[in-house]
Amino acid sequence: MSDQRVSKHVDQLTAAIDQVERALEPILSQPLTEVLPKLSTIQRCELEALVAYSINTLFWIFLKVNGVPPKEHPVMSELQ
Repeated sequence: MSDQRVSKHVDQLTAAIDQVERALEPILSQPLTEVLPKLSTIQRCELEALVAYSINTLFWIFLKVNGVPPKEHPVMSELQ
């Protein structure tokens, strides 16, 4: 892959990360202990599910980036 293509992909990734940060800023600007009481029960459930999903996705990405096949990671045997 040429340097120019890599640079383009890095720029796209940076723009995507900036967009995610802007979208999450209202939530990330204060501790969850302050945010959760202000939400309805359904909103709390949705937010907690989103947080769990995000953590799992970030861990999967971490494994992939480090060359570890996620399906072969020990955590998969714990889930079964």
